[in-house]
Amino acid sequence: MFGSLSAPGILSAFGDATVLAPDLIGYGSYRNGAPVGWELFEQADHVAGWLRERSDEPVDVVGHSVGGAIAVLFAGRHPKLTRSLTSIEGNLTLGDAFWSRKIATQELFEISEEVDGFRADVAAWIGRAGVEPTPFALEVATQWLENQPISTLRSQARAVVSATGEDAYLDGLKKFVNSGLPVHLLAGARARSSWNVPEWLTREATTNADIPDTGHLMMLEAPGLFARSIIRNLADSTKCRGQPE
Repeated sequence: MFGSLSAPGILSAFGDATVLAPDLIGYGSYRNGAPVGWELFEQADHVAGWLRERSDEPVDVVGHSVGGAIAVLFAGRHPKLTRSLTSIEGNLTLGDAFWSRKIATQELFEISEEVDGFRADVAAWIGRAGVEPTPFALEVATQWLENQPISTLRSQARAVVSATGEDAYLDGLKKFVNSGLPVHLLAGARARSSWNVPEWLTREATTNADIPDTGHLMMLEAPGLFARSIIRNLADSTKCRGQPE
């Protein structure tokens, strides 16, 4: 919901791998002039358009949290651009969208008051996910909070609730899992139990791994391990399905 994965300290952990992390509608370089609202598939189409300006080659699509839901829609709507899908605690059901459901119906001033509280004590905010307030974590988290206006948070929340509340969302995911598209599930070990992954997806996923000693914001806690876990899963699509490591 906040920020992006484009922070240098996150991207540099991937070494020589090419990693693209475009801003979404309402975020970063697109924060100004964004529409009042959008559907989540429009974010997926936006990313696809951004990618096509640079390459028509298929890519490994990776999304975290709300980005995971966008990744699912991207894979379904743009199969020729999708080599594999990695969902990192991506929103799969309304049960995963607890904060989105809350703010989707709030007034902007109410959301602003809560976010102002996050800004006032960034260490406490990331501490809710078990993240130690290291200089790196505090710097990136602060950037995340400033990456988008409050209106974007509400519009994105409404889009997430609308998309993941539809049966067609998981039906689409099941369709391309059954097609043989590699689908990787990745979670912070501490947060695994709160991720609402359907049993069929747990069983059929190409890989299903936990990042040890991390929670939902694993890229702040252990950026190197975060990167290695993604790269390892992409390189190893032949392991036994369905069993967390």
